[in-house]
Formats: sequence, structure tokens, C-alpha cells
Amino acid sequence: MKLMKKTTRWFVDFFEVYLPIAVFLLMFITFLVNVGFRYILKDPQNWTFEFSVYSFVVVGLLGACTAYRKEDHVVFDLLYAELKPRGQNILRIISYLIVIVSLAAIIPSSVRYLLKLPTVTSIMKIPEGIIFMSFPVLLVSTVCRSVCRLVLDVKAFRNKTYVQRYNTGEKDALI
Repeated sequence: MKLMKKTTRWFVDFFEVYLPIAVFLLMFITFLVNVGFRYILKDPQNWTFEFSVYSFVVVGLLGACTAYRKEDHVVFDLLYAELKPRGQNILRIISYLIVIVSLAAIIPSSVRYLLKLPTVTSIMKIPEGIIFMSFPVLLVSTVCRSVCRLVLDVKAFRNKTYVQRYNTGEKDALI
């Protein structure tokens, strides 16, 4: 069981932390190469711009996984902040149910679409389905975390504790 949890954590960390960092570093290096070729050598390279644009897409989508993981995303909580802990708990349960149902419903069609996507990038000839496969990763990550948080909130509701903290310290309470 410990090995499975450790393997799962590594797998999740790879897609939510290490891969976006690596892609961002490659994007930054490519951007610097672009600047060097364009302004020093006076020979702009088109592939560097294309790589930067598609890398930005991947970093943005996988970075959203990390933001949701750390609860560091934008929320509109005007109504939520005014409720008592029990009301907040109920609102969280409802919102997680909406997120789980809606995102889980679009995962299969998203994957099917990306697997059949015939287009390739114009300069580097990379299949766009590979680049945009980070979207289903975002969906799966969000659904899994929402399911875990829903379970914790339902338990809190049953125990009448209502208040919930998902991240407890340096290591996540959720994988």
C-alpha cells in the first residue's frame, strides 16, 4: 500500500509539478534563443516562436492542476464568505458535485477528439493532439481532487465539524 501511494504521488507530482517546470524552462531557453537569433544574428527562427506558444499552452493547463492542488486559484466567494460553516460545507459539496459531473462527462469525448485530431503544428510538425493532451490531464486531475475533497466534506458534514482544510502543511493532505 505504501509503495502504491508513493508511486501515485510521484506520478501526480510528475504531471502537476515537474513536467510544467521542465516545459517552462524549455520555453524560456527557447525564447532566449529566439532573442539571440533575431537581434544578435539577425536571423529569426520561426520554430522558436511556435515552440514558445505551444509550451505556454501546456504550462498553463498543467499549471492549473497545481493551482487547484494548492488551493491557489481564483475564487469568487462573496456569498460563500457570508455563510456559517454548515452553509459553506453544503455549498462546497454542491460545487464539487457540479465540477465532478460536468468535467467527468467531457473527459471521454475530449480524449477521443484529441486522439483523432489530424492537425500538426505548422513548422515543427508535432501532432496537436499530443500538445493538447494536457487538457484531459487537467480534467482528470480536477475530478480526482474534487472527489477526494467531496468525500472529506461529506464526512465533515456527517460529523458536524463542517470546517475543512485540504492542505495540511508542506505535503498535501490529498495526493
